[in-house]
Amino acid sequence: MDQSRAPSLLEFWRRPRLATGRFAPLRISEWIGWLCLMVVLSFIAEAIGYLMLHLLGHAIPNDRFINHMASHPSWRFAALLLVAPVLEELTFRCFLTESPRAMAVGMGFFGAFLIGLLIHGLMALAGKHFLSTQDIAWHYFINLAIALPIIAVQAGVAWFFRRGLLRALRRYAAWAFWISALLFAAAHSFNFGLGFKDWLLWLTLPQLMVGLVLAYLRVRYGLRWSIATHLAFDWILVLLLWTHHDATTMGLPMKLLAGVFSLLLLAMIVRGLFFLFRRGVLRTVLPEEVAVPR
Repeated sequence: MDQSRAPSLLEFWRRPRLATGRFAPLRISEWIGWLCLMVVLSFIAEAIGYLMLHLLGHAIPNDRFINHMASHPSWRFAALLLVAPVLEELTFRCFLTESPRAMAVGMGFFGAFLIGLLIHGLMALAGKHFLSTQDIAWHYFINLAIALPIIAVQAGVAWFFRRGLLRALRRYAAWAFWISALLFAAAHSFNFGLGFKDWLLWLTLPQLMVGLVLAYLRVRYGLRWSIATHLAFDWILVLLLWTHHDATTMGLPMKLLAGVFSLLLLAMIVRGLFFLFRRGVLRTVLPEEVAVPR
């Protein structure tokens, strides 16, 4: 992305573009601001989703994945929370670049996701629930091991056709951006274990908003920052859910910990709103420092 005139978040959403390999520097304080903004936007989107389901006459289903993870914390789930955000960034945002190597890797992951989505969609239409609560973490890693050869083959094919693919990505950058963001959100509808229901997409609005911000961070600041933000965002929400879930059945220490996380969340919401209105997120921002190569 040309850092001589960095677009605001809204400008980027209106006219998405690919990463060029030169990224703006990102200070830790500013990164925390983006993280807090994602929390604010996800809560707003969640409220809109709940309202729409209420207006449509649907009961709000339980997120089977989140509920099972909150009620059965384990080292396997901790490992899953470290691996899943990285894989999701490699799948949905790595290929949003003009770098041939990163594009090929991203296309390998994205192609494997499309194959998996097709399989899971057919299973859902057949009335078979993909999400099992017996051991979600093990199922995830088994599926990943099966997908790795497919990812490698598709990445090799993408590398072989890299010139044509890069031309197509440059021409249809907006389509690539929005399709990846929408699929990222739609993939989370399987967390509810209800098969394919179009109204479930309203409940994936938080993931859509998060994905849109992560895409901006990937293009402007680099893939490493979108991965770091995704990791931090997931861990904050999961730790908050875990402490509040156990606070209802455990003693004073867990209740105190739940209170601390509640205050942290409140502080993040305030910081996110401050960042939104005082840091030029919605208007053009001229970077204060010269962009550095990745």
